[in-house]
Amino acid sequence: MLRLLLIDDNEHDRTLIIYRLRCEFPDLKVEQVTQAEDFQQALEAGHFELVITDYRLRWNDGLTVLRDIKSRYPNCPVIMFTDSGSEEIAVEAMKTGLDDYIIKSAKHYVRLPVAVRSILQRLEQQQRAEKALQEANQRSADILESITDAFCALDEQFRFTYINQKLEQILLKTQAELLGKNIWEEYPEAIDSVCYQKYHEAATTKLPVQFEAFCPHLDMWLEVRVYPQADGLTIYSHDISDRKRSELEREQFLAREQAARAEAEAQERRSTFLAEASRLLASSLDYHTTLSHVASIAVPTLADWCFVDIVEKNLTVFNEPIIVASDPEKEALIRELRQRYPPPADADFGAPKVLRTGQPEMATEISEVLLLSIAQDDRHLSLLRQLNAQSYMLVPLIVGDRKLGTIAFTSAQPERRYQKADLAMATEVAQRAAIAIDNARLYREAWEANRIKDEFLAIVSHELRTPLNSILGWAKMLRQRKLNQATATKALETIERNAELQTKLIEDILDVSRIVQGKIRLNLRPLYLKPVIEAVVENTRPSAEAKAVQVGLVIDPNVGQVTGDADRLQQIVWNLLSNAVKFSPSGGRVEIRLEQVNSMAQITVSDTGAGISADFLPYVFERFRQADGSTTRANGGLGLGLAIVRHLVEMHNGTVYAASDGEGLGATFTVQLPIIEEQIVQQTPMRLNSNSEFPSLNGLRILIVDDNVDTLELITFILEQCQAQVKTATSASDAISIFLQFKPEVLISDIGMPGEDGYSLIQKIRTLPPEQNGQVPAAALTAFAGESESSRALAAGFQIHISKPVDPTELVAAIVKLAKLNGQV
Repeated sequence: MLRLLLIDDNEHDRTLIIYRLRCEFPDLKVEQVTQAEDFQQALEAGHFELVITDYRLRWNDGLTVLRDIKSRYPNCPVIMFTDSGSEEIAVEAMKTGLDDYIIKSAKHYVRLPVAVRSILQRLEQQQRAEKALQEANQRSADILESITDAFCALDEQFRFTYINQKLEQILLKTQAELLGKNIWEEYPEAIDSVCYQKYHEAATTKLPVQFEAFCPHLDMWLEVRVYPQADGLTIYSHDISDRKRSELEREQFLAREQAARAEAEAQERRSTFLAEASRLLASSLDYHTTLSHVASIAVPTLADWCFVDIVEKNLTVFNEPIIVASDPEKEALIRELRQRYPPPADADFGAPKVLRTGQPEMATEISEVLLLSIAQDDRHLSLLRQLNAQSYMLVPLIVGDRKLGTIAFTSAQPERRYQKADLAMATEVAQRAAIAIDNARLYREAWEANRIKDEFLAIVSHELRTPLNSILGWAKMLRQRKLNQATATKALETIERNAELQTKLIEDILDVSRIVQGKIRLNLRPLYLKPVIEAVVENTRPSAEAKAVQVGLVIDPNVGQVTGDADRLQQIVWNLLSNAVKFSPSGGRVEIRLEQVNSMAQITVSDTGAGISADFLPYVFERFRQADGSTTRANGGLGLGLAIVRHLVEMHNGTVYAASDGEGLGATFTVQLPIIEEQIVQQTPMRLNSNSEFPSLNGLRILIVDDNVDTLELITFILEQCQAQVKTATSASDAISIFLQFKPEVLISDIGMPGEDGYSLIQKIRTLPPEQNGQVPAAALTAFAGESESSRALAAGFQIHISKPVDPTELVAAIVKLAKLNGQV
């Protein structure tokens, strides 16, 4: 029996429909609906298997009726038999679930039975298919239980509807425990996991999904295939943990191999780059060329721009780096940045920090925060942003324990950000660059030293020849005996003054030699500086008055004692004061001041003279240095006095420094010496020269040995003026003969003589027995004035070493001292 729900408010049409269908289906049972109330009752009762409806109804329309039926009975077949529809209505109805659409006309009534028959056949086929499906499902269940994959089925709410035994083993739960349970409630740790995302993707797109995922809560890798179904998902899972471990091991091996290959290639590139860098750095010994090479070797291979800061004379000028950039505009921008905003010397970043710590600095990414921390003002920040630097490295230039500067490498390319390997290469480049810079600097210093030495030798030649010119000139004039008494007196004064000047020049040279060899010795004792300074000022006044230079002396009498060598302290003050007078113009003023500053005795010598330029001021205490070494210089001298001053002051544990506002503005030299706590009264006043008359030698027998006849005549004349008996010899062999006959009470011998020197002579004499005068007191008189010569003379058997040129007073005093050793005076 077929139960039909017929919905049509046209009685005639209902009659025709029933008639046609009963011809085909005799056992047809029809429930007719002509109004809304009837439809709702029929819908509630549901006693129908098939629905035929018109579209145009007085109380509704066919599409609404169709939707109401399908919402309650989605599998119930519905035929729309109407003459008031349209193609659009037909399409919309078919989308809603309509099974057939027939146009109501006389000739189409015959189609109704055919359509119904077709629908019934389809329903019968569906029933058979459902039965077959059930049987297939059973067979599938049997298969799913036998497969090696874990399997489960989820409904639309992700509730378990089936799981096989394999999945039970993986989940460690039985089917009874999981069926009807929501997977995400059972396993909340899987929410937002790959499985969660992929299951929802398959359910939404209705497309199969296959993926691999690690499930931490199961501690295994799974290969998962998800198939969307009408009522949910079917999921196949296969344990691939062993395969993943193998793949991971293989990937790790390949990664190691690739890393090793990449490292080898990178090492080859580094080696090539470093070899080229070394070649370039070694290509020149010119200092400034080397600095440019240091900056250029990294651009563009290692950086988009590079700049070098160099330490000169222990000072780093951060606004004048050597800059090389691949983009000229960037180079100009960097130069502007450095000139306008040099980093503070105590900055905790950049070149000052790297130079201070000796450790490199690297920023893989230059962030806005970093720029804000560096910027000194808004303009500075704007320039930094224009630079658009992405990454940088800053490496110190170090040779041994000396810091030569820093070298900065900067990248403007986002794809090139520096890493540890880049820093290692930069450090290697910096090490080689530092060696090249040091070599170039040493070469420059050696060249400069040679230049200064050549200049010094030229000055020495000039300074020694100048007094000789006066000495020789006036000596020849005196020989002609055509000078009146006043002119002769002037000639003798000139000869004496120039001889003393030449002696001072030679003494300065010898002092520098002793400084270099570390052979200066100090006779230290507590003393006051007041008499030292007063004695020097007194002896300087004549030369100052000759130039009309006023010398002022300001001494604090309360300045305490210092520990020092009186002679060397005189030399310090003399050098400073004589320099001040020499460089002061006629009518100028020099002031020397002694005062106590904290625990230091401070001597200040200031003048209104030539001054010192800012460029030369750092070198003013260096040996052989003169601000004007040209042939047109206004003042003489060897440029050694201040170098001697510095060394002697430092030997007294003091400090000396110079200050000047520039050329023509005078100079001030300040010496500070530590004051000792205990005050000791100084007993003897200081004297630079002795003006006492020669003592009488009263017949003292003296033998003089020298190959220079002029020297013999001079010394003979001096000693005979003192009533001594003098014999002379011009060689060591003649001296022995005369010695044995004359039996001198004092021997004076030159050291450097042809054939046989003074050392050999004294050794022969010392081998004689006492009765042959073998212990006669002896003095070595020589132009070899070094301390080593003095020591050698004393070791050879002489009691005293006297340097040429000899002062007559000193010579006579030395002979008196020797005579006292022999008990003669």
